[in-house]
Amino acid sequence: MVKSRREQNLEATRAALMAVARKHFARDGYSDAEIAKIAADARVTTGAVYHHFANKKGLFVAVAEDLETEILATAASVGSDDPWQRLKLGFEKLIDLCASPAVQRIIFVEAPQVVGPDAWRKIELRYAFGTLRTVLAAMRDAKIIKPYPIDLVARTLLALLHETSAEVARSKHDPKIRAEVSDLVTGVLDAFLVR
Repeated sequence: MVKSRREQNLEATRAALMAVARKHFARDGYSDAEIAKIAADARVTTGAVYHHFANKKGLFVAVAEDLETEILATAASVGSDDPWQRLKLGFEKLIDLCASPAVQRIIFVEAPQVVGPDAWRKIELRYAFGTLRTVLAAMRDAKIIKPYPIDLVARTLLALLHETSAEVARSKHDPKIRAEVSDLVTGVLDAFLVR
């Protein structure tokens, strides 16, 4: 289906707003990011912001969800026919993706505060947490991992992802620290594996 020029313009405006807003939220945080500056940098009016997003919080949530989608798509691109290897490779890729300043600030620091912890958990059910639960459940059913409660394992791995990516970010991607993180993650993941 061919989109009209108006639809194309609306999509382009929304994409520009999302890209600029991501930079502002990552650099300034939610509280200090200003709609007028975001609009100016995206070369649109503030009215365009409110046309696409109900308010600043709506724009922030859209940016955070877009970032989650992007992270998962990139991590899912790792190739391996073996589900266990795919999980390990994907987790390693997630650590590097999540060590970026934008993810650290927007997803790990700001989102739970701006949206609220319970509401953010519901959003994460559609993204990282939900995807991890699905993958882990399939592995448990295939007897690849031990039969621990899936939600507990998923929360444990998300906490591991949060802390290890933060450590990589704090170290400014120091190769020695990254190698230690990788070794630690391998040890934790292997603890779930049925031997």
